Amino acid sequence: MRLSKIASVALAALMLCVPLSTAPVTAAGQSPIKIAVITDMGGVYSSLSGRGSVLAVQMAVDDFGGKVLGRPIVVDAVDHRNTATVADAKAREEFSNGADLAVDLVNSATALAVSSVGNQLHKLVIVTGAADKDITGKFCNKYTYMYAYDTYALAHTEAIPIVKGGDKTWYGIAPDYAFGHSMAEEFTNAITPYGGKFDKIDFMPLGTTDFSSYMLAAKNSGAQVLALLNAGADTVNSMKAAKEFGLDKTMKIIAGLFFTGQVPTDPTLWTGLKFADSWYWDQSPEAAAWAKRWSAKMGGGQMPISIQAADYSATLQWLKAVKAVGSTDADKVVAYLDGHKFSDMYATDAEFRTADHQVIHDFYLYQVLPPSEYKEPNAWVKVIGTVPGDQAFPNPATEGCHRTW
Repeated sequence: MRLSKIASVALAALMLCVPLSTAPVTAAGQSPIKIAVITDMGGVYSSLSGRGSVLAVQMAVDDFGGKVLGRPIVVDAVDHRNTATVADAKAREEFSNGADLAVDLVNSATALAVSSVGNQLHKLVIVTGAADKDITGKFCNKYTYMYAYDTYALAHTEAIPIVKGGDKTWYGIAPDYAFGHSMAEEFTNAITPYGGKFDKIDFMPLGTTDFSSYMLAAKNSGAQVLALLNAGADTVNSMKAAKEFGLDKTMKIIAGLFFTGQVPTDPTLWTGLKFADSWYWDQSPEAAAWAKRWSAKMGGGQMPISIQAADYSATLQWLKAVKAVGSTDADKVVAYLDGHKFSDMYATDAEFRTADHQVIHDFYLYQVLPPSEYKEPNAWVKVIGTVPGDQAFPNPATEGCHRTW
């Protein structure tokens, strides 16, 4: 069932909000500053954000010193269960209980819901985990920033080189909610000017496990490219199905939203795959140093992905803004962040773009290496292309953000 792009006012039964730490007892006037990590803690996208994103935010708080404006900082982990109405309800609960920032928001429907709540309540929302470009397009608002990536950047970085190379006929598979429809639209927009065309795009429920009928249809279409316009476990399951049906022998397979943390589960499944993303743990000494700290805390030999790196970076940038303006008031923080430029372990020469609240930074095209070419453990990919930030993201003058603030 397709999720609504704008969540209705929530009616859901209250869900448990899992705090990462308990707010300390403080003197009068020293109530803690709260950050809500609204994410998927156990569903199809939990491996992309979830506990790893909560850890990244907590690391940012700890690295900042655990306090700002003389007040302790508390991080709450909130499970939106990939449901817009639940995300709406939990965001309202968090903001009413003192949260000044909501971050992560993996899953575009939940991100759009929380963005709407933040706009109503004048609370800041920084989206690091969702991709629908409408978040900073036709649904842009004063209190929401898009930090890591969007469907436009993913499509234009990845699809244009392929269609320019001569692969003109495409077959798509996408989840039937805001993210999937935005991916379909943006990949279509990217390939059409170069003579590319989708024979068909199949939309399916989020969390589909049996892709057999879709793979048969893709195989019978005769298309040159199979575009998996999904994410997380859906990408894993659809890629396995594609290879089981031998589509990798007759079609070029691309993953519209792929994350490097998926490689070690089955390295040979992904070898040779090209994908677009905003960050990779080994792309700079600063990134590697932070990633190894995150990995040691996370355990299990995992390395962080771009969403988790963006969570850390976004939290630090917000805390620096709060310190600079001497307040958590969202209007004051927005006035500081608009046009603000920064460089850190996540991005170099990045900017909070005033026009639409898209954070601008370079975008990259990666390729998964065969295990024999890993230069060190977990060094799964190489950069094969870079798109400058001012070209990677949508032009706000033409892509739908009509500022009303």
